Amino acid sequence: MKKVLIFVSNGFEALELSPFLDIFGWNNILCKSKIKPVTVSISDSVVATWNLKIMPEINLTKETINIDEFEALIIPGGFGKAGFFKDIQSEIFKKLLYEFHSQKKLIVGICTGALALAINGILKKIPATTYLMENKRYFSQLKKYGAIPIEKEIVRYKNIITSSAPNTAILISFYLVEVLLSKENRVKVEENTGFKNYFNIFDEISFIL
Repeated sequence: MKKVLIFVSNGFEALELSPFLDIFGWNNILCKSKIKPVTVSISDSVVATWNLKIMPEINLTKETINIDEFEALIIPGGFGKAGFFKDIQSEIFKKLLYEFHSQKKLIVGICTGALALAINGILKKIPATTYLMENKRYFSQLKKYGAIPIEKEIVRYKNIITSSAPNTAILISFYLVEVLLSKENRVKVEENTGFKNYFNIFDEISFIL
């Protein structure tokens, strides 16, 4: 079984978290090889932008984790006015992020989740994208933090994947099923969740390896 860590901040977007739980869950029902998502935060509970309240499985202020057990770190984005940028600048999150990056494990920043990487220095001289709407005010920040801005929906550079909008969480969840497990798994999950022929994941990704 592959394990994936999902860091959930206050102010997170539910649409940027739920696809990973759903798609991985469908995979685990349909296929022999499985992915276990584990949600973590820096508090006992977190509140989404639209007031959905959840209780992550691990509170990093109280428990430690062994990152050797995990294949990837996923960071759903969120809204600053709801507290998103406060959590991603915590020292606990920064340490977690650096540990994953130092071991060259997959790190995924969904939408403004890409700024969680940029703000903490992970995207210096690295091609990346983030939210492209609102006159690109978030996208323009990438250069400020030393990243190489790429105006694409999804960008992968080595172990770093960044994306530009909430919808990409669905695309990337299927992509990870294939990358971590197999194409057969991905196709089977697509068929059973109604996404067969709905999109071609690999057409949406700008690979800069």
